Amino acid sequence: MNQNKINLKQALLFSFFYAITVITICCLFQKDFFCVDDAEFEMLGFFKQMGHIWSQGKIPLIVDSMYFGGNEVIDLDRGIFLPQNILVSLITYKFDNIQLPGRVLAFINIVLVCLSSLSIAKTFKLQNCYAYAFASLAVIQPIFLYQYLGAWWNAASGQAWAMVSIATFLLLQNHFSKINIVLNFISVIFLLAAGWPHGVIGYVVFVVVSVAYQLKQSNGLHKAFYLSLPTILAFIFAFPIYSEYIFSHELINRVSGFDNQNKAFIPSWATIIMGFFPTFYDYMTYFSYKLILIPLGFSTLFVPIAFFYYNVKSLWQKNDNLKLFLTLMIAFFVLSQMPSQFGPFRWPFRFLPFLSLFECLAVFYILQFAQGVNEKGINLNKKVSFVLYIILGCFFLGLPFYAGFDTFALILCFILILFLLERDLFFLDKSILANLNKKYLCFILLSSIFVFFNSWNLHPIFVVLQIFSIWLLLLSPMFIKRKSSFSMVGLSLLILLIILNGLPTLGGYYSRHTDLAEQISLPKNVNLEGYVLSLPDNTNLKQIRQFNDIASALFGFYGIKSINGYTPVGNKRLDKVLPANQTSHGIFKPEMALKNILQLSDKSHVCQAELMRISTIIVDKANYSAFSSQFEQCGYTVVQNAGSKNDLYVSLPFDKTIGWNRNSPFVFPNIAGVNVLSHQNNIDLIRIPEHKEVLTLIFPRLWWFGYTAKINDHSLPVVADDSGSLVQVSVPPQWNGVLKLSYFPVTWRYVWVLPLVAMFALILLLIFNRDMKFR
Repeated sequence: MNQNKINLKQALLFSFFYAITVITICCLFQKDFFCVDDAEFEMLGFFKQMGHIWSQGKIPLIVDSMYFGGNEVIDLDRGIFLPQNILVSLITYKFDNIQLPGRVLAFINIVLVCLSSLSIAKTFKLQNCYAYAFASLAVIQPIFLYQYLGAWWNAASGQAWAMVSIATFLLLQNHFSKINIVLNFISVIFLLAAGWPHGVIGYVVFVVVSVAYQLKQSNGLHKAFYLSLPTILAFIFAFPIYSEYIFSHELINRVSGFDNQNKAFIPSWATIIMGFFPTFYDYMTYFSYKLILIPLGFSTLFVPIAFFYYNVKSLWQKNDNLKLFLTLMIAFFVLSQMPSQFGPFRWPFRFLPFLSLFECLAVFYILQFAQGVNEKGINLNKKVSFVLYIILGCFFLGLPFYAGFDTFALILCFILILFLLERDLFFLDKSILANLNKKYLCFILLSSIFVFFNSWNLHPIFVVLQIFSIWLLLLSPMFIKRKSSFSMVGLSLLILLIILNGLPTLGGYYSRHTDLAEQISLPKNVNLEGYVLSLPDNTNLKQIRQFNDIASALFGFYGIKSINGYTPVGNKRLDKVLPANQTSHGIFKPEMALKNILQLSDKSHVCQAELMRISTIIVDKANYSAFSSQFEQCGYTVVQNAGSKNDLYVSLPFDKTIGWNRNSPFVFPNIAGVNVLSHQNNIDLIRIPEHKEVLTLIFPRLWWFGYTAKINDHSLPVVADDSGSLVQVSVPPQWNGVLKLSYFPVTWRYVWVLPLVAMFALILLLIFNRDMKFR
């Protein structure tokens, strides 16, 4: 790679090719690497439904095909206004390929992380080889790679835009120009649009620390203010994204409070301290206490080299950047040790990508600017060298006998890659021994003992991985000495291969992994005119092949209207009607749910299930037997057994659900002439004929603030029905015409001015920017 200054074209080419390479390698190990757990059970279904709405030229404020999680201005993690989410939702809608959305989203987010990493490296004037190495390592940070790109797509987008925001802030700090102001402003807006709290918190921490250092250096409060102003304006501009969530706090059921039980998702100190070792596995409570076979805190191999081969003390005394990096590392280390449940800080292992980022940056900064400590290396005479070569040769030849001959190809592959990266690999006096620091050697050997002790009882293949990790650590001084961009990036890819050999995917090991069919055949005699309610817990099935296997938001992926969905936020009113063991996944308590929905309403004398427009209920035989009389009372009958499982399809007759496919409301008293003229995700148009008494319409929509109703330009009150969960509108006598029920976030009617204020202030900042001198 060219050692001249990295330009935008080179950065783009590197980011594109590196993203494709990483995605290809991960998919060779596991074809569905980028689609496991929440990506399957939440994102696929909602993305397909949102893509359908976007393709119609409408905004998916409400995804009306699912009750659980259907309000997208409340479930912020969907990021409906984020560019990559709009693109991927359209792709998900247009194509049935299950793996395509995750890979496209991974490509976009990896490119964003690569570009921002190269920009950060350029800001701190790192050489090209260190810049490329920094970018390549930021992508393969295990939390970002496995957890975010693989399972939590919203987190990957949030982390990527947090990186871009950090990069643009540094550009702004380096040169307060119009283009940098706009770039920082836009990137922070997209960060906030992602709805990932840890990304926002990470960026805010970075800005606060950076501004504090700016004040310390220049004592210019006005300069610090102007530096922060684009970020402040972006927060003002994007406030409407969060306003409805804040306003609706009494309705939502988000997990909150203070809880540190079992220290769930809190990485150990050893995980962080041993972040230079690509095969250090440690225990953590990941839903249950277990050994995690990925190095969660991995940052870079070169951490020990920075302290054993360079004079860090001298650089520390004369350079404030190193102090900035250390302050940021301490801040994110503290955040990573927060309680498991602590509001938006919950599950603190999510701060490890930020900690690894600034640890990597600090290390490469030291390698670039610190004065090296000269080491003469070790010279061995021919006899000792000959004996050493024999010992090492016998060791590697005997390794397959210990680890199993199925590891033979793996060992050869690793040796070949190492040889391509370091041609003097087999000449110890020119590679490992040429520039060997004895203290560094002792440190690596002691660390290796600790690593082996922590995973001594694993499969022998992990011993092979540990050995190659040690070999890489011993060779790493030579990689630094060569300063080859190709070797640095190749080393990162080799580390990726080592990590993937330890664990090819999170799915099936630590999180849910379900083999999904691209299409599901639907039973013809099952009534799907309305919504489906599936009561069995199918979230842990190994594969989904038939209708009654579907769970959570996967109904949306297969184009089926359902009560089931996915919502980390929840809705307290719906929870009262359909109590759940896990609100987020829609795992219901069948007995309590059936008791509530098969109960007759006092006023309308209709079952709640009919008001919700549930045309089919999937229930196991035991629960059906317990509530058979209630099912019969509400008009539901068993239409067939649900495959080989112990489930039943219980449906209403088709003649009782006419018009339900258009979400027709329940009308009381029942009169002729009430017709659905139009049904869209955010709007219903209903023809109301002449009538002589109050007409009550109950819509199959979950009640939220923001619903309004009008008939002939006269406003009507919109309230919740008797259950407290559905939208109800009462039309007075003699009022007839077209009733329009629409949803628009109630807070947006008042905060719409904030984006305009932010834009006006930004324009003023751009106009008067020329009069400011900021460095």
